[in-house]
Amino acid sequence: MLTSSVFRLKSSLALALLLSGCQSYTIVQQNYFSDDDGNVVRVDYGRSDSDHVNTFISPATGKEMDFRSKLMVKVTLPDGDTIKAWQCMNFLSRGTMYESDGGEWKVLANGFSTVIYHRTGEPPPREYLEVYRGVICETSDLKVEKNEKWRDITHRGAREYKRPAPVK
Repeated sequence: MLTSSVFRLKSSLALALLLSGCQSYTIVQQNYFSDDDGNVVRVDYGRSDSDHVNTFISPATGKEMDFRSKLMVKVTLPDGDTIKAWQCMNFLSRGTMYESDGGEWKVLANGFSTVIYHRTGEPPPREYLEVYRGVICETSDLKVEKNEKWRDITHRGAREYKRPAPVK
C-alpha cells in the first residue's frame, strides 16, 4: 500500500513538472561582469537536457518561426534577482542572444562583455532598454563532469611564425 501511494505521488510530481514546462539543465561555465559603476553581474552558462523552443518573426517572410536550442543562461543581477534566458534568434552580427520566457529580458553574451536589456513596452513592436553593460572581471572554476560527446583535441606541435619575404 505504501509503495503504491509513493509511486502515485512521484508520478503526480513528475507530471506536474512536465506540464509546468520545467527543463533541467547543467551549468558548465560561470563568469562575473562589472560595469563602470562597479555593479557586478554573474552569468551562469548552461545546457539543457532537451530543446527549448521560442519563436521569432522572419525578416524575409514576416511569418513566425520556431527557434530551438539547448543553450541557456542564468543571470544574477546586482540586486540579487535572477533571470533565466534561452538562446534565441539574433539578427545582430555579434554575440549570442538569450531571451527569457515571455520576452521580458534579453541578454547578449559577446565574449568578454555582456549586455542586458529589459522590455519597455508590449508588442508590437517590442522595444528594449539597455539596463546593464559590463566586461568580464572573473571566471570561476567549475568542476564539470566530462561528457562522452566531448572529444580531445590533440596538439600537433608548436606552430612557428615565419615572416613573409619582403616585397620587391
